[in-house]
Parts: sequence; C-alpha cells; structure tokens
Amino acid sequence: MSKEENEVEQPSEILGSTEVEYATETSRRNVFFWAMYDLANTIYSMVIVSLIINKYVLVIAQLEHGMSYGSASFLYGTVSTLMQLGVAICVPILGALSDNVGKRKPFVISLTGIILLFASLLGFFHDLTTVLILFVIANVAYQFSLTFYDAMLPFIAKREDIGKVAGFGVAWGYLGTILALVIMIPFIFVIGDLVSSPPVAPGDPPIAYGFAGGWVPFALPMYLFLLCAIPFVYVREKQKTSKRPPLGQLVKSTFKQLGSTFKDIRKHKSMFVFIIGYFFVADIANVIVLYMTPIVTDGLVFAGGSNLYAILFIIISTMSAVGFTYFVGKFGEKYGAKNTFFLVGGLWGIALIIGIVLVFSTQSIDVGANLPFILTLIMGVVAGPALGGTWTAQRIMVTELAPKEKFGEFFGFSKLSGKFSSALGPFVWGTVMLTYDIIGKAAYGWAMISVGIIMAIGIVIIAFVKKE
Repeated sequence: MSKEENEVEQPSEILGSTEVEYATETSRRNVFFWAMYDLANTIYSMVIVSLIINKYVLVIAQLEHGMSYGSASFLYGTVSTLMQLGVAICVPILGALSDNVGKRKPFVISLTGIILLFASLLGFFHDLTTVLILFVIANVAYQFSLTFYDAMLPFIAKREDIGKVAGFGVAWGYLGTILALVIMIPFIFVIGDLVSSPPVAPGDPPIAYGFAGGWVPFALPMYLFLLCAIPFVYVREKQKTSKRPPLGQLVKSTFKQLGSTFKDIRKHKSMFVFIIGYFFVADIANVIVLYMTPIVTDGLVFAGGSNLYAILFIIISTMSAVGFTYFVGKFGEKYGAKNTFFLVGGLWGIALIIGIVLVFSTQSIDVGANLPFILTLIMGVVAGPALGGTWTAQRIMVTELAPKEKFGEFFGFSKLSGKFSSALGPFVWGTVMLTYDIIGKAAYGWAMISVGIIMAIGIVIIAFVKKE
C-alpha cells in the first residue's frame, strides 16, 4: 500500500454511466478507517451471534416454554434458515442499488444504527417470540451492512492491493473478538455462567440464564461497537459525484439492471460456477459462527461446559486468525483465489476431523497436559485462519471475476450464494440436532460430519472455476 494519505480520486462520470472506475491509489489511513468497521462489527458477530444468542434461545425455550434441548435447537435452526432466505433474496438487489447510487458508506452507517438498537434490546426480554424478532431484525441489518461494506473494496484500494487489503480487514477485524471477550469474562465471574444443556450427571450445573439474565451484557458490547465504528465515518470511497436520481427512477434502474444481470450472468461462466461452489463452501463458515459456543460447551463438553473455556477456545482461534489471515490474503494475491479456497478447505478439514474425533471419543475435556486438550488447542489454531480465510478468499475471487461496472452487483450475487448457504446450514444442523434427545452430544459429531461433506462438494465445484 502507498504511504501517501491522499484523498481518493473522484470520478468525472455522470450518474447513469456504465463506466465505474476503481480507486487508483491506496491510502493506509483510509484502509485503516475502513478496516475499523471490520473490527467493530466483529464485536456484534462474536458476542451476540457466536457467544450468546443460540444458548440464550435454548435457555428461554427450555425454562419459559418447557421445550426439549433438541426441539429448541431445531426451532433456532428453522428461524435462522427463514431469516437467511429473506436476506438472500434481498442481497443482489442491494448490490445493484450500490452500483446505481455509487455511494456505499451511508448505507453501512444507517444499518449500523439498526444493529446497535435492536441488539441492545435483547437483554430486556425473556420471551421467545420477542427475542427472536429482535435478533432477526438486528442480524438482517448486519448482513445487509456487510454487502455494502465489502462492495467498497475496489473503491478504497487499487486493484493490485485488494487481496492484502481484504486479508488485513479480516485479520484486523478479529481484534474485535478479543475486545468483546475481554469485556464478557468479568460478567461470567461476577454474575454466573449461561448454561443451556440439561444436566446429565451428578454435579452438572442446572439450566440458567447466568450473565445473560440482564441487559448490560448485551448493551455494553454494542456501545463498544459504536466507539470502534466512529473512524469508518471518515473513510473516503471513490463514488459518483452527481446527485442521486429520484427514488422511483433509482428503483426502476436497479431492478432493470438486476434483471439484465440475471440474464447475462450465464455468460460469465466462471462467476456462475463460483457462485454455485461458494454456496456449499460458505455453509461451514456460517454454521461455525452460529454454533461456535455450543459446539465447545455442549458438544465437546469443554471442561464441564463452562463458557469461560469456550471463550478461551475462541480467543485461541481469534489470535490464530489475527496472526495468519493476513497471510492467507497474501497467498491469494500471489497464487489466486482458487488456490486460496483449496488452502482454506484443507484447514477446515483438519479442524473438523479433530472435532469429530473428540466428540465421539471423549465424555469431556479437562484442561491440562492431556491429548484431548492439546488436540482442542490445535483445532482452535487451525479453525481461526480457516474462518477468516473463507471471507478473504471470497473477496479475492469476486474481484478477479466481476466486471468493474457491476462489481457491487456481482458481489451481491456471491453474497446471495452465501446467504442461501446460510439458510441451508442451520436447517441441516438443526435437523441433525433433533437426535440430541436420543444420542446426546454425539449429535454434534454427526452435525459436523454433515457440514464437512457439504464443504467438500463446494471445493470440488470451485476447482472448475477459470479466471477470465
């Protein structure tokens, strides 16, 4: 990246031109401001999506509604599936909208306000319907914001820098995980643990809200999200300089462009193949983000199922992601997006195999110098760059294949694939977890086998992508 901190050049095209220029300079300061949003929204993703919401819903369903663990897991998976289907339908429209408007930052900022409000309200309610509605609204806004945020890449960094900028954004974003978890640990010590699985042996803790029983653990991380997102306001993106057309004209041109792309995308065979393959590959990343904490506490039964040890596992994965995801981006810059997906697939394969073996071969995992614990550490170290590398590889692939005048829209189509995958993953996982009431934690092993097979199918399909 250039050391100059120049203002990103403004284009001279009028609105409606089919020619959209990429950024010609990469300002380190500008990239840093952009990446701060990666850090900020990771706080939401980690605290609300990965650490709390799944177990929070499980506890509410069991304590307030008398549901079984398996039925509650299936309900959560079904709601997540419907939510992601809705997001998937809207994502290409948002991509086309970003191309027509020529400005992406205002959308990111507006959607962030929705995320902060509705995620903060989650802790005020122990009603299942209310909590699910609040989460759906917050998470849909989060997914929409990512579409506009990712589409900013070629308008803040020159083309040859996109790979490493993408890797830097993901790696820097993972620092948000560490900030979030450092805030959450005191709540567990002071208030108590969130326990979602029913006791199966004498001495096991009962189902309890623990630290998630009040509003502060939900609102405080969102306040941190807000503070970390402030630098994003100062990002300069290359954009169209003319005034936005009337709303009716904008909507009409957006859907017209979208319809044209639906017809023309078959001409971009490599992009079409990638979209299909990414549908399967993204499944594993989406599932791990949603179910990371219960996998550790209820599946591996890490040190008695305590969230503290789940946080330890997540911190290890995060440190590994911070340390290695940037190099995944550098690898993609040198060897291309397809080889990056092969690398990511290999990392996921190692992590899944370790997890599956541990679920089926151990009753619980104790902290200390023993093989199961060491394998768990290795699993965390490998899973970190695998997760971060998935998003990095996707960003690089789209920049390789998308026509520049439809970059936002093609990014929307890749997101469409990922979002439909986000619907498939929770449904498959939730369906398998119905067996938890019969076979116990072994259900987690079979669920991981299922997502592993789906990922392998995607890697094979991506192998047929040819750079145009």
